[in-house]
Amino acid sequence: MASQGDASSSGSVTPPYRHDVFLSFRGKDTRSGFTYHLYKALEREKIKTFFDDRTLKRGENISTALLQAIEVSRISVVICSENYGSSGWCLDELVRILECQKSKQQVVIPVFYKVDPAHVRHQIGSFGEALAGLKYNEDKVPKWRAALTQVANLSGWTYVNGYESDFIEKIVKEILDVGGVRNETDLNGLNYQENNKYWEDVYNPTLRHHQMNTVDSDVYNKTYLKLQKEMEEADVYNKTYNKLQKEIEEADVYNKTYNKLKKEIEEADVYNKTYNKLQKEMEEADVYNKTYNKLQREMEEADVYNKTLFRLQKETEEADVYNKTLLRLQKEAQDADVYNKTLLRLQKEINQ
Repeated sequence: MASQGDASSSGSVTPPYRHDVFLSFRGKDTRSGFTYHLYKALEREKIKTFFDDRTLKRGENISTALLQAIEVSRISVVICSENYGSSGWCLDELVRILECQKSKQQVVIPVFYKVDPAHVRHQIGSFGEALAGLKYNEDKVPKWRAALTQVANLSGWTYVNGYESDFIEKIVKEILDVGGVRNETDLNGLNYQENNKYWEDVYNPTLRHHQMNTVDSDVYNKTYLKLQKEMEEADVYNKTYNKLQKEIEEADVYNKTYNKLKKEIEEADVYNKTYNKLQKEMEEADVYNKTYNKLQREMEEADVYNKTLFRLQKETEEADVYNKTLLRLQKEAQDADVYNKTLLRLQKEINQ
């Protein structure tokens, strides 16, 4: 690939690019897998690629060297994976990449690796939860949201499943096309001619000022029309930015409402479980009360029964005493009758 010190045969200004491609990715998602395979595929095509394989601790700031690497890259490939939005480092990279897209016409190619672009655009799902967890950087969250929305609105690639190697080949081909590689004319680097002209004509005002004294009016008019077109595009950009900002605010309201409803649903679920538990306990208490009342009633009936039994038993005993007395009296009456008969017989015998 062409280096920063290379110059074209026409003697144009040295390109400001040290890297052809900068890879922005979430290390724990794709460092040793998809991103590394993409990096090796780009290397095989002699595309000079910045691949940072270091890790950064939570809360640690992105290095100046890394931000500079973004600024001196011609193309940035943003690999949005599941945990990309949970890294303040990745989001700071993304903000700088989009700033370079605007200020240096850097080409930005988003790759949505196993994520829905709509989730990135509106910060819902894993991306909404990730941003909600970055409370230690509340001042940066609005910029991060705007950057995620902006990158999701760019034309890019979405991978869900299938052969990753075929998917990577398509991305590499687009980078080669965007970079201007032509196998028959330039196998060693990207074509920087168009970038040089833009850098000289637009982003180096001092050089432009000195050249205006020597160029003819035709060049001046072309440059004026080009600047006018860029101003119109900047106006469109501002309108789009304002629109995106409004959508981000609406998405934030949506997320807050969603979280509120989710919390209410969880509370309602707890309430329902508690209500069902109490209802079950009340039913069990009702069964207990009915059983208790039944037993109490049976005990009262048993008490009446026992009292009646005792009374009958007493009456039976009294009847038995009565019968015995009656029998004794009957026997005594019989004995008295025999005595009287014997007495009468004796009296009769005496009288004779």
